[in-house]
Amino acid sequence: MKTFLLLIIPFIVFASGKMMSNSDYLYFSGIDKQPFTQQNEKARLYAIDTIGEKKAHSITKELTTEDVMSLKLTHSGRYLIYKITTKNYRVIINALDGTVIGKESK
Repeated sequence: MKTFLLLIIPFIVFASGKMMSNSDYLYFSGIDKQPFTQQNEKARLYAIDTIGEKKAHSITKELTTEDVMSLKLTHSGRYLIYKITTKNYRVIINALDGTVIGKESK
C-alpha cells in the first residue's frame, strides 16, 4: 500500500493546477514559429486568463492581508500565472484556476 501511495503522489501533485492548451503553449513558447508582437502576446494572455486581476487581488489580500504593489500576468512553461508583489511577499497564482502556486517573503 505504501509503495502504491509513493507512486501516485507525483501524479496528484502535478495534476493540481490547470495548464494551458497545447496550441496556447506552442504560441507562447515560439515553437510553432508564428510571428507575433509583444502587444499581441499580451492580448492573448488576457484572453486566456479565467480568474481576472480583481480575483487575483482578492486572493492575495486574503493570503497576505497586504495591498498589491505590482501584478504581472505571464506564463511559465505550460502554466499561465500572476506574479504579484506586496510590501512583504511575492505570490504566484495560477491564472486559469486561482490556485496559489507559491508564496515567499521578501
